[in-house]
Amino acid sequence: MDRHEHIQLKALEVMSHNDLNSYIEHVNSSPWRQRYHVESVIGSINAPAAVFYDGSSEKYHLFYTWLPVLDEEEQHWYHVTSNDLSTFANEGVKLKPDTLFDDKGLSSGSSLNINDREHIFYIGRSLSQQSFKYKQLIAHFDERYKLIRHTVPLIEGFEERFRQFKDSKVILKNGKYILLIGSESDDENGCLAVFEADDVSEFEYRGCLQTGLNEFGWLWEYPDYFSADGRDVLVFCPQGVDRYGNYFRNNFQAGYLIGNLNFEDYSMTHGEFKEFDAGFDFYAPKVFTDQEDRQVVIGNLNMPTTSYPTEKFHYGNCLSIPRVLKVQGKKLIQTPHPNMINLRENEVTALGYFKQYNKRMRDFYGESYELIVEFNDYDASEIYLNLRVGKRNETRLIYHVEDCMFKLDTSFSGEHPEGVEECERHVYLDVPLYKLQIFMDVSSLEIFINDGEAVMSARIFPEKDARGVEFSTETGQCYVNLIRYDLKAFDHDEIISQN
Repeated sequence: MDRHEHIQLKALEVMSHNDLNSYIEHVNSSPWRQRYHVESVIGSINAPAAVFYDGSSEKYHLFYTWLPVLDEEEQHWYHVTSNDLSTFANEGVKLKPDTLFDDKGLSSGSSLNINDREHIFYIGRSLSQQSFKYKQLIAHFDERYKLIRHTVPLIEGFEERFRQFKDSKVILKNGKYILLIGSESDDENGCLAVFEADDVSEFEYRGCLQTGLNEFGWLWEYPDYFSADGRDVLVFCPQGVDRYGNYFRNNFQAGYLIGNLNFEDYSMTHGEFKEFDAGFDFYAPKVFTDQEDRQVVIGNLNMPTTSYPTEKFHYGNCLSIPRVLKVQGKKLIQTPHPNMINLRENEVTALGYFKQYNKRMRDFYGESYELIVEFNDYDASEIYLNLRVGKRNETRLIYHVEDCMFKLDTSFSGEHPEGVEECERHVYLDVPLYKLQIFMDVSSLEIFINDGEAVMSARIFPEKDARGVEFSTETGQCYVNLIRYDLKAFDHDEIISQN
């Protein structure tokens, strides 16, 4: 019997000190705790909720929705901070579901600086007469960085028009405050509800944002918006989209539209809906502006309705590394935030070639690192890169040269998540493969292909001996330049309550 089976998974507010310590000890006994990704002390991260840079504290403040106990439904907001977006520090719970308007949980939201004070917008859920009620709520930070909740909801009565409301994005445009709110309409179609106000008080319903996507899933959640290079980018996560060829292979999707959003009649002309990530596990993206005015996205490395092996240790999910976004043509280019170099240490390099037989790169072994592979030349038919190789495990990266197809195969990556039907994902590249930048952590993999033309992410759960790196080809040779760095871990301070 596991010595931790006696832990009492009670609600956070009634958990004893001993129960909490036992809970934390059980979580930390997991072999898959990450080193340089944001993870919860206990319980589960659901989604990044709001992110902003504060010039007075010279810090980034990131909030995520958090379930202290996995089988609860009452989401809290947890707070972490960072000086540079490479390392993060736990600060503790910032918002609890403890008022009349939100006692059944807090959804994700967004932030906006109004009159030199940072405000956060979020939706609270309560239960009345056996049905859920939703209210748009607001709070602001005072000069001592204490969060002050406003006592009057900005918007209520959502149930009159919609079946479900989740997550809100606040935008200041042309002197007006605009809220985009993830919704499920009465006819069970996904949409974004639009509310507008001249000041942050009385919001008027302006209908649903009109796009060219009709009957595109049954719920749109986690809306976001930014503009770049004269174009508008609308971000959201539609649930219930049917698979189509190589697209929409995951249970739910996280993607974006690029086009022009008319803020007079709230309509958008746009191109195709494109997914952020061609891998398995990237959801609920949150976009914000960094200190250098770059657009940055952080998402959750998980997929709803998927059950991950960490749950046996009573915690789940982690956040992605931050990615810089740039609009290029009809798509977003995503690259690791440049401050990730602050984690680098112990550089190892190699220059050479490999062919049909597995070439073991012993100097590159490990379970937490950054690996850059520059493809100088190749006449191979297929190129194979096996990571986290052990006696029974390997994660396979395969490149089909003729059709520029890159594949991620997790068939033998270790213990499999439940709820995933396939173990392969692939993406067709616009140009032949010339570079991979790979961020490997203890239980995750994020692959940036051709300087961000495509990204593939996955949670993997290998055995402890799975540390190897191997290269080979099907036929022919491949010449590469390799650079590997260990990445410094940051402290996952075991902080629950916030002073």
